[in-house]
Amino acid sequence: MILPPEATYAEFREYVEDLRGSLSCAEMDDLWEWRQKLLGLRVATGRGYRERCVPEDEQHLTLREREKKVITEAHAAGKTIERAPA
Repeated sequence: MILPPEATYAEFREYVEDLRGSLSCAEMDDLWEWRQKLLGLRVATGRGYRERCVPEDEQHLTLREREKKVITEAHAAGKTIERAPA
């Protein structure tokens, strides 16, 4: 069983005790705090940006693949591409 994100503290406590046995209140509170922090994490994949700003045929490409495509297209158009100094 996996505990749903909207589980209450009481449900969380019961779930943890089933898995690990009896824990002190301090340990349980610490685990609850970690759970809340982890549930609050968001992973930014850039998907929203790609859907708004990148052509549809390029949305599946990584940044490096898109860079190679842009450079290849520029060379095909007779343009010289130089990297900016770091």
